[in-house]
Amino acid sequence: MKESNASRSIEQGQMSLDLGLGKRIEAKFDGGDVCSDGGLLLLRKADNRTELCEFGALAFPDRRRPDLVQHTVLDMLRQRVYAIAAGYEDCNDANALSHDRMHLLAVSKPLEGSRLASQPTLSRFEGMASAAVNSALQDLLVHQFIRSRKKKPKVVRLSMDTTCDEVFGFQQMSFWNGYYQAFCYAPLFIFSDCGFPLCALLRPGNPNPIDDAVRMLKRIISILRKKWPSVRIKLSADAAFASQQLFEFCENSDVTYYIAAAGHPGLTYHARPLVEKCKDEFDEFGYSSPDLKPHLATVDLKQRRLEWRKREERIRFSTKEEGRMQEHFEDDLHVRKYSEFRYQSKEWTKERRFIVRCHYTSDGPDVRYVVTNQTGGKARRIYDEEYCSRSQCENWIKDLKTYLKCDRTSCQEFEMNQLRLFLHTFAYILIWTVRTAGRLRNMTAHTFQLRMLKIGVIVSETSRKVRLLLASNHPAQAEFVEAWNAL
Repeated sequence: MKESNASRSIEQGQMSLDLGLGKRIEAKFDGGDVCSDGGLLLLRKADNRTELCEFGALAFPDRRRPDLVQHTVLDMLRQRVYAIAAGYEDCNDANALSHDRMHLLAVSKPLEGSRLASQPTLSRFEGMASAAVNSALQDLLVHQFIRSRKKKPKVVRLSMDTTCDEVFGFQQMSFWNGYYQAFCYAPLFIFSDCGFPLCALLRPGNPNPIDDAVRMLKRIISILRKKWPSVRIKLSADAAFASQQLFEFCENSDVTYYIAAAGHPGLTYHARPLVEKCKDEFDEFGYSSPDLKPHLATVDLKQRRLEWRKREERIRFSTKEEGRMQEHFEDDLHVRKYSEFRYQSKEWTKERRFIVRCHYTSDGPDVRYVVTNQTGGKARRIYDEEYCSRSQCENWIKDLKTYLKCDRTSCQEFEMNQLRLFLHTFAYILIWTVRTAGRLRNMTAHTFQLRMLKIGVIVSETSRKVRLLLASNHPAQAEFVEAWNAL
């Protein structure tokens, strides 16, 4: 069989293409010391400012012979964290990056005659993980948050949530989780209102969410109160954490909480006057609304969903002239009201304040409940401003899980997987530091990687200096320079 020109080009290391320009286009990987992570030194500047990796390296016991050490713990920690932040979350990527000049510079390695740690070396580094190491790294997150504040805050707002870290093997402490329908870990995250992570706790797949939450909150609050004795602490969380144990801990620790509660007949009974008021107001506009059962469920909900589906399909097949876009907003009428009541569950020792929100549309009521120990304030402000801000926590977890791949917990040992979660969290903190200094807080971690780190650069070294020739047409030059000068 005749060999194709493409296969011969690949063997020779040269690629060509004809685009009809009158010239043949040739490509070959022989451009010299050109790197794709030109913005990596932004992370190093952020690391120098926060001293995150320096403090983190102190948690590791190094029992190696000093005269044989080629890569220090600090070097390996920095190499791993910077690579994760740049999008190389797998330890196997270390071999391909071992001679990359930007990664060598970021770790303070000489450009000539040196190389970064290999994948086996980094795996042995992760093998240093232990319960004591991870405990020290957990406390370091809280201390770093304290150091990141220029002045004492009046209020510290904490948001707590969990996620699914699915496993594909037989990792230690990975169990079946009925809620997520998967064998997984269930890490617990606690963020401040500015997006800084104060807790990144890897938990078994079948955790007790309340015990873990109380334990970590007690630890975090203790450190915060030692530095800021009079600071007010507020906590928001979803319905998975609604428990008498957590309520009592917050009340005894002087923590104001806003925790969602799942609806049940007892809460429905107290919310019915508000729902009926919303229904009457909705019907006054001439729109049809479904009848309500005693437990506030709509009558014949299946039929209403079928009618909605038919209407949506008709809209999507219609043309613009027929009013396709306009029809999307014809039934946008809704009534939203807030109220509150006091309620005591059987296992509770006292009554607690409940905030109820009813969002009424043509599909019926959408009722949500929030339990709080705040004594004053209007129901609407508590729900919209204090509780709903909790949803931003999900975006920060998305940065960690979707963009920084913190779910790469494929080690056999549980403590090593916990260390990996901290490595990804450290990468997130460095990105958070750059975004905060450069006023780029609305930028996701993925956008940060593309615009601030993935910059083509030629690394040129002379006897006196190292020059970085960044791409002249990079679209985020202004943001990069502002962030660089701010650090």
